[in-house]
Amino acid sequence: MDTKALRVWWKRANGHAGLLGGTAVAASVALGAGCSADISDESPPDELPLAERTPPRASYSSPIALSRDDSLLWVVNSDTDRVSVIRTDTNTVLGGLPVGDGPQSIAIDPANRYAYVANAQSNDVSVIDIGQLRPNGFAAGARDRRITTGGAPSSVVVSPDGRRVFVANGSQDTITVLDGRDQHFVGLIDLRKGACNGDDPSRHFQPRAMAIAADGRRLYVTRFLSYTRPGGVQADDYGKEGLVCRIDLDAGSSGLRTRLTPIRLAPSDTGFADTRGGATGAFPNQLQSIVLRDGHAYLPNIAASPTGPLHFDVDTQAYVNRIDGIGGAETDGGALNLHLGARDPEPGKPMLFFANPSAMAFTTQSGRGSAYVVSSASDLLVKLDVDAAGVLHFTTDDNTTRYIDLNDPDAPETRGPNAGKNPMGIVINARGTKAYVVNHVSRNVSVVNLSSDRVEAVVSTDRLPLPGSRDELLLVGAEMFFSSRGNFVRPDGAGGSNRNRLSDHGHQACSSCHPAGLTDGVVWQFASGPRKTIAINGTTNPRNRAQQRIINASAIFDELEDVDFNTRRVSSGEPLTTPRPCVDSMPPSGITQSTNDPDHGLILGQENDFAMAPCVLVPFAAANENRPQLRVQLPGSSTLVKATDALREWQRSAVVTPNRAMTTSELSAAGLTGAGDDADRADRGRELFERAGCATCHGGGQWTMKQKDFVSPPAPGEIATEAAAPGANAMQYMHRFLTDVGTFDLNVPGSDNPLPGYPAIGGIERDTNGLKALGFDYDGDGKGNGYNTPSLLGSYSVPPYFHNGACETFQCVLTHVKHRRAGQQPGRPDPLDSDGARASLALYLESIDVRTRPH
Repeated sequence: MDTKALRVWWKRANGHAGLLGGTAVAASVALGAGCSADISDESPPDELPLAERTPPRASYSSPIALSRDDSLLWVVNSDTDRVSVIRTDTNTVLGGLPVGDGPQSIAIDPANRYAYVANAQSNDVSVIDIGQLRPNGFAAGARDRRITTGGAPSSVVVSPDGRRVFVANGSQDTITVLDGRDQHFVGLIDLRKGACNGDDPSRHFQPRAMAIAADGRRLYVTRFLSYTRPGGVQADDYGKEGLVCRIDLDAGSSGLRTRLTPIRLAPSDTGFADTRGGATGAFPNQLQSIVLRDGHAYLPNIAASPTGPLHFDVDTQAYVNRIDGIGGAETDGGALNLHLGARDPEPGKPMLFFANPSAMAFTTQSGRGSAYVVSSASDLLVKLDVDAAGVLHFTTDDNTTRYIDLNDPDAPETRGPNAGKNPMGIVINARGTKAYVVNHVSRNVSVVNLSSDRVEAVVSTDRLPLPGSRDELLLVGAEMFFSSRGNFVRPDGAGGSNRNRLSDHGHQACSSCHPAGLTDGVVWQFASGPRKTIAINGTTNPRNRAQQRIINASAIFDELEDVDFNTRRVSSGEPLTTPRPCVDSMPPSGITQSTNDPDHGLILGQENDFAMAPCVLVPFAAANENRPQLRVQLPGSSTLVKATDALREWQRSAVVTPNRAMTTSELSAAGLTGAGDDADRADRGRELFERAGCATCHGGGQWTMKQKDFVSPPAPGEIATEAAAPGANAMQYMHRFLTDVGTFDLNVPGSDNPLPGYPAIGGIERDTNGLKALGFDYDGDGKGNGYNTPSLLGSYSVPPYFHNGACETFQCVLTHVKHRRAGQQPGRPDPLDSDGARASLALYLESIDVRTRPH
């Protein structure tokens, strides 16, 4: 088959050398076979090309994008820092282009002159010059200098007329605006100090997804995590609200004049009952995507239902929220819970719930049509009907909607190298006949025929790691973390289930509560009490991954392998109601039956036997490291990778701490003005951190002193309970790792431990069963007061703070006197008594990332 060369060059183009400078570098990449056809021949000669017949439409941020004539597909490969270009008529990859570190989003200008890639880890946007668009002679080049935009850019979008490029900087709380003609800096939109951040400019807005209206006059930006609503509290189904910021743009201005308006998304009933028969609610959260269509905005998201009693089938929900009145007076249009449509699957299909909706696209841009929603954790594409009013409906009835399985091991088109794992973005061609879905873990694109709702092709966008390599181990770990299902190797003759072991019917994944390994910002009414989801990035020392902190606010876990308890008891229905035969562990316990579920979890009773669960699965009873476990085999590899080991290593070393916000001087050096952090004030904050003794608890490379210093399991004398106290939680905990700084019952409505000047939002000190939560010495044995000190690494990106979410900002945290004085010498003046000192320290805390020198 014929092979041509794709010229990929790094150059200054179109007279922009004065802006970016640098020296041109040349390279070439081989084109795929079958590149002789000209896809423009598909259009009838008596019609204009499709791109010229298509009116301007609203655009939205995404990791996948089509050229305006649908001939070329652009895909972000975030693991390998490259962009792949695919020819859609032949489903062949034309080549790959290197971009910045951690690419997240790509946008193509409507004239097909430039592609823009937002790079979160290098704080910039790559500009790719598209020299020639047609696939037969396609050429593109990335400039030798990227454009700095701010801390951790998460998304990019181009206005429909191509005049403006908008970049959302997740750590900076800004939108950088570039001129679409020559990419010069136009201005910054400050979200932190604007109307969309309410009355508290110290809240971290974390802009994530963007969409811009077809007329270019309104930009819509999502706040990624939800905050408490007025009168709301943590650990409550109705306690928080989602938010979208509408930015009115002066389309006729050569400068940048804007007006910001918040659009609030209220919590709503889920349609599911809890284990006691009570109704449950949920608030929209993790607003990863926003799509505009015909006067409406649609936001797929992972809604949170944290009120106890928690159960796998009610705590996370698959919402698509709707905003009505786009272009006029916007209103909250409510939400559709996709999980309701999974209760009765179509004939011949297994029951699979739609975990982690992260993106969506439509077959039509107005009137009736179909919508397809990406379920990232369940590896599914969920189909919905759209009526003339823009309201979404299930395809069959109130219990049934169609789904397309991108990772069905029984179907040749979706198994092995064709499996689509962890889909993250979707785009549909202008005719509404094909969908292209980018899959993060499997590094490919699923091409879906929308006439038959079947996968018709799969295009590899990047190589999988070498067999037996550490990269292969980490990729399997990513699969375990981001999947709600899981397909595992089962030797011939072995009994039991080797599928869908990561949750019950695909309800949720680790990533449902730990997006990218961080936190959903939710305080859950867990088994130990109200607990904020912990960000995993601070679990090990980035300078020495062998150093690990103790896990959970009450020190109830000691190993990263203990995540299997969550797989079994949070995401699945364990314990069973009736004990079953089980496999005893070493040292022998004498147990022969247990309520551990043999059909879920990664730890086995014995090698290659899925039919019997291990008898002992209790924290601290036995080490979970090196226990019998499931194995995964990647396409093209002969290596059987141990699933639990892979998940441990991914948590240990692959979770990325978000970059801090850039300083004013750093932005100025890059030619940007405004909305930078004050470096001098942050330096004063570091000095105050030392003077106030904060390093006493938050020192070391993990930014916490509560490091694991023993080989599991811990000695019996390390373990305590409050079981002797009536009505108290009876879970085991390691008392040596608790520190009491007065935060039990902190800022809870009606408690005697308030934070003056801040609303009482703390989660009540009750566990999921209504018992008194851990954190207090109920039985009077001198053990049990306090909590395990959290890590401060990247903590600005993972609010709220304290175990029960008592504070949503560092300024609030520092008003708690006993906590801030815990490391100070008694009798000495408190260096944090003044508002100015606390503001300086708060700015320093916000700046802590992996580049910050530990204390």
